[in-house]
Order: sequence, then C-alpha cells, then structure tokens
Amino acid sequence: MRRIADRSYRHVNHFDKIVLVDSGDPRGYRLTLHAWCPPYSEQELCDELIHDHRFSFWSTILTGRLTSENFARPEPDGAARGPVTAFRQYRYSPEKAGVSTQANFYRFVDEAELEMTGETVEEQGNAYHLEYHRIHRVVLPRESMVCTLVLRGPRERDFSNVYNTSYPSTDTQSANVMFTVEELAGKLRRLRQELLTPGDGRTA
Repeated sequence: MRRIADRSYRHVNHFDKIVLVDSGDPRGYRLTLHAWCPPYSEQELCDELIHDHRFSFWSTILTGRLTSENFARPEPDGAARGPVTAFRQYRYSPEKAGVSTQANFYRFVDEAELEMTGETVEEQGNAYHLEYHRIHRVVLPRESMVCTLVLRGPRERDFSNVYNTSYPSTDTQSANVMFTVEELAGKLRRLRQELLTPGDGRTA
C-alpha cells in the first residue's frame, strides 16, 4: 500500500491518480485508477483542462458516467466544424523521482485555436481506446464519483500539449503532493462503497 501511495496524488486536472503498477520503463505499460470525486468548486468546474497525451491508453468505466468534450486544431481552409476558441498552448513534461511524478512543468508555446468537435459519453462498464494525439477534456461530475481503470501504452513522445486561458503567457510549473497511506486507504474504501452500491446513484 505504501508503494502505491508514494506514487499516487491529486492530479492538476482535479482527479485522484492512483498508480497501481508502473515499471518506470517508458516502453512499458502502466495501470492506474482515475477517480473524479465531487463536489467541485465553481472555479474547478470552469477550468478548461484541455489536453492530449504522451501515450495512447485503454480505459474502462468502473463507476459513474464519463463525459468528455473533444477538440481539434482548425483545418487550414478555415472550414470549422464547431465553435472555435483561442487558448494558450503549453508543452507539459513531468518531473520524476523514480516512478513518482513530483512536479509538472509547462513550457509556453504560443496562442492556439481549437474547435470543439463533439462530446463523448461513456457509461459504467464501457471501455474505450484513446490515441495519444487526440485532444479532449473530461467534464467534471457534479453529483457522483466517476472512476476509471486506465492501461497506458508505451510512451510515444516526451511531452503532451495543454490548452487553457488561465496560465500565464510564460513557462510555469506546479508540484504534486503524494497521498499518505491513510489517505489512499480512505479513497479505496470510498471506491469500494461506490462499486457495491446499486441503482441510480452512479450517474454524473
């Protein structure tokens, strides 16, 4: 339990990231639990949290309903398929100590436009695959926990892209605080209770 706690933390995108298995090999796989646990503040609910990834992954919805908004860079011909919004773009790189992600570094790239291309809803029990270059954001649940089991594939690049309007137009960074064993145990007990509770309380 301590080994898991020492590499698990509250992610900057407002979910608990519980790293179950991680060999530390960028060519290997990693197994994590991602848990979004309301209530959230109005500021958290309004955060953009738009990003792609350094790796492709498979995800299974253990409890709740996962809603994602999907984005793309506009086509050069200017024929947008949906609303286009201006953001600041950053390249994200983690700062590691062994297999623990101790801090997050964001290098400012430039202004960037994104168009929203649609919404995806995954129900409890569904599984899906997301390629590393796909741009999306998870819509934070307002009522019930959403938890996914995520199998990350081999790393396909050393950075991911983050898009928002709240970070400054300069490089920035933030630190992660690893869970204590007691905190992790409490989170796992809550997840167990959610999994054992039948009925309509599992929707977001």
